[in-house]
Amino acid sequence: MRQQSLIALLLGLLIVGVIGYAQATPIGGVKVVLLDENGNALTGWGKVYYTVWTFDENGSIKVLKKGTLKKKLFFSGNTIRIFSSALNEAKTISRKIDSKTTFIGVDVWIVKNGEVYTLPPDSFEATLKDKVLPETVELTFNLSDARKTAIPSAQNVKSSKMMWFEWQMIGEQKFQNVKIPVLIIHNNVSSPVIGTVDLGAYKPWGPDVTVVFGRDISKKTNFDPAVITVRALSNSITNYYAGGDEVEVPEHSWGYVWIKGTVHYIYQREYMCEEDSNDRVHCSPTGNERYFTKIDSFTITGTNGYVKDIESGSTLGMPQFSFPSRLMRECCGITVKMSNPIALPEFYGEIYSKDNGHSFGVSFNAGVPVGAILETLSGGKLPPWFATVTVGFSVSDYSSYIMLGHVKNKGPSSTVTFHAMESKYKVEIPVHYRHGINYEKVNVPVGLYVEAEPG
Repeated sequence: MRQQSLIALLLGLLIVGVIGYAQATPIGGVKVVLLDENGNALTGWGKVYYTVWTFDENGSIKVLKKGTLKKKLFFSGNTIRIFSSALNEAKTISRKIDSKTTFIGVDVWIVKNGEVYTLPPDSFEATLKDKVLPETVELTFNLSDARKTAIPSAQNVKSSKMMWFEWQMIGEQKFQNVKIPVLIIHNNVSSPVIGTVDLGAYKPWGPDVTVVFGRDISKKTNFDPAVITVRALSNSITNYYAGGDEVEVPEHSWGYVWIKGTVHYIYQREYMCEEDSNDRVHCSPTGNERYFTKIDSFTITGTNGYVKDIESGSTLGMPQFSFPSRLMRECCGITVKMSNPIALPEFYGEIYSKDNGHSFGVSFNAGVPVGAILETLSGGKLPPWFATVTVGFSVSDYSSYIMLGHVKNKGPSSTVTFHAMESKYKVEIPVHYRHGINYEKVNVPVGLYVEAEPG
């Protein structure tokens, strides 16, 4: 009898343990571990507020979860638990827009010593496969990237029941079936120049989401790298895509290769909110703002097996937007003889190697001028500096180039020097290391815009 009672007790404890584990662990979901730049728990710096979000079917931001994290006596408490219900909601959206992965964004604030540290957003991609065990994702935040705001004394008084932080939508626009230049050639030599682009990979790939973050950046007319942070996040969509074309640019002329897609910007302001003892909510702007620049989808003309063909073509003349030449500079003077091709990754290698990042190119490739397109089409709703914002291409594990191709001098000029344009400002791009993903600040290829000069 005592043995049966003991077995019943053990079974009861086991059941309680299983229920507790199920409640504490997001079965089929994701555990997001928040770390600082030294690999320590982010909660070691103070109380953490967070928002987990994705993009809905229209490309707008959809919040999945909000909460707080706090260090406890014996536990770091630095893990966000996204349960399968919230994750499946995001995956359902991805299936509807025909994406092979799901974009998950994470916003983080840290409250310490009467100040709130607002960090640039981070992100990751979740696969659409259902998993029994939760996936673990580590996100690293560097506090030197944070914008600090003093918390008003009114939000420290006892009458405040609750305090939180949020990004509120101010405006957004998207434009469908837009020609997006992926290779722009300015031919300054006395012979034709040929350029080709081949977009594709043996894995699903897609356009990155670019975020621009800073204080009162909507009021600035010029791009100021000292106060504006530009960061490439995960892919907005992924699939097996293929695209590209060839252009022959006559002497002393312009031409470009393009693909078609839907371009989209989102403008948000940060607010500090509180709920008083009478359940009234009060929110005030902190001055922090951000813009998302992205490609929501490509225009598909058909399929070849499981590969989707992106509508592509070429046009002679300059692109129909204000190209941000003031924030670009020549790089990578590569001189070649007639008919000798230069592969596009050679330009990537030259640009990224200056930052000791020979492999960084696979994280971003070249930045296509989506910001310039949006700034032109928005009809003055975006600040002038927005034309500098670009969008890169990548696979989710940053393992291969997406944009291949070449440029070459057709002749009769014997030699030509090709210069690729790079950004004068730094872009934070995600780079894979053995211990995880870090953001590296590098100059990136822009356009890809290539100048051909006499050799």
